[in-house]
Amino acid sequence: MSREIGRSYVLSQPTVLKYANDAVEELRRIRAVEASPVLVGFLSRTLKIQCFQYPGDDEVRALMEPILAPYLVRAESINFAGRESADQPLSTRVSRSTEEEFLQIVSSLAEGHRPGLTSSALLRELVEEYVAHQRTNRSTIAATLRQPPQEAPTPLPTIDTEALLADVLGAVRLQLENHGLKPSMSD
Repeated sequence: MSREIGRSYVLSQPTVLKYANDAVEELRRIRAVEASPVLVGFLSRTLKIQCFQYPGDDEVRALMEPILAPYLVRAESINFAGRESADQPLSTRVSRSTEEEFLQIVSSLAEGHRPGLTSSALLRELVEEYVAHQRTNRSTIAATLRQPPQEAPTPLPTIDTEALLADVLGAVRLQLENHGLKPSMSD
């Protein structure tokens, strides 16, 4: 059930469960709930038991519906469409082929020299490496900018696109090798 709700509202399953538990805690504080032994008993059960009991328990539903009605109206008015956040699974933020290829990489690393590696752990590592790399680049650029200006302007160098492409491909190969992958050397 939490997976279905997560897909509908673009939330991860752990986030849905956290919100559900928070909602149960808030419901327990409502006077109408505190005054009803039936609802107090119902809300003291685990979420899983509540999910199975609620549809078939007419008494609980009759007591809960007027309490939940204003919250449900507010929830219906929230526009979740098009929202991108950390709660969204990777599959909703990248193309399907990219996600599948990434999951294959994670799987091969997890089966090889990185047992237990998860996609989120690898993503975290990649982001941290990227930030560290950018931090180093910014330091280099800042040091260059602090140098006194040259008296004679020098012409801008032309960009050797083949060399630039080779540098980029070399950096990508190095990162893949750092993660235990041996890319094919094709020209």
